[in-house]
Amino acid sequence: MYKRDNLIIQIATLYYEEKLTQAEIAKKLHISRPTVSHMLNEARDRGIVTITIHHPDSNLYSKQHEIVKKYGLRTVQIANGSLSDENIKKELGQLCAQYIENRINDFTKLGLGWGTTIFEYINQATYTKSKNLEIIPLIGGIGIQDTQFHSNHLAFRLSEKYNCDVSYFYAPAFAESAEVRGLFESTTLYQDIYNKGLEVDIAILGVGNPIESSTYKSLGYFSKEEENQIRDSGAIGDILGSFFDKNGNKISIPITERMMGIALNDIHKIPEILVLASGKEKVLSIKILLEMGLLDHIIIDKEIADGLLNNEL
Repeated sequence: MYKRDNLIIQIATLYYEEKLTQAEIAKKLHISRPTVSHMLNEARDRGIVTITIHHPDSNLYSKQHEIVKKYGLRTVQIANGSLSDENIKKELGQLCAQYIENRINDFTKLGLGWGTTIFEYINQATYTKSKNLEIIPLIGGIGIQDTQFHSNHLAFRLSEKYNCDVSYFYAPAFAESAEVRGLFESTTLYQDIYNKGLEVDIAILGVGNPIESSTYKSLGYFSKEEENQIRDSGAIGDILGSFFDKNGNKISIPITERMMGIALNDIHKIPEILVLASGKEKVLSIKILLEMGLLDHIIIDKEIADGLLNNEL
């Protein structure tokens, strides 16, 4: 073993420090090239040789790989920007645009959520020509305030950038009452767009924490009484207007009976779900969705990445 170790060290030194090729080492030491290759692998496996990548992004790539393995995801990307909310969301939007545009000809129907992070994706999307693509909102998109964040407006802007067709969700994100929601749901317009939403190839969505951080809360959609109801309900996350608790169960309270979007128990019918999110307050929400097996791709910030690698809930 001692002589073998000496040979491994000699080969590793010639290869890594003197920069000889494997063929040159084989000739110099009068051994076969496959033997050189095998011993270089053994040197790494046994820790005789260790390789460290010294680059600011190398730690991010390692974390991405760990999260992919831990949760069985197809894609994980981590924003590497500053901690300011605006800069992080902008970078999340850029990463999302790059990912979608690299695959744009894989899709015929692209589903879209709403909110400030999705808004940044639309801002960062580039003008490009897509083949037979249609943008479809997955949550109500009619309202009289903050229209730039509404799903219909976002879908229209994205269709302009991708030079493609667009459909509209002819209902509000919040109906005035459960009875009004029922009237909308009874219409052919609503049923058609809802069913169309279940046929998208990929959905791009935001995730909120309705108590600490969500589009609804930041834009002032909740009254103080409704905030108390949400807090008392045990809701820790929301996606497309569905609130859920720590066990992944849908929350039913008066405000959720007015919200209109693809239901939590229907989201799994969509082949690919991509979520954009930032802020450590959303870690638990995303963990639960991952444990439910709902997500395929996530584009997140460093705080969420660290939280997902932490085993504590």
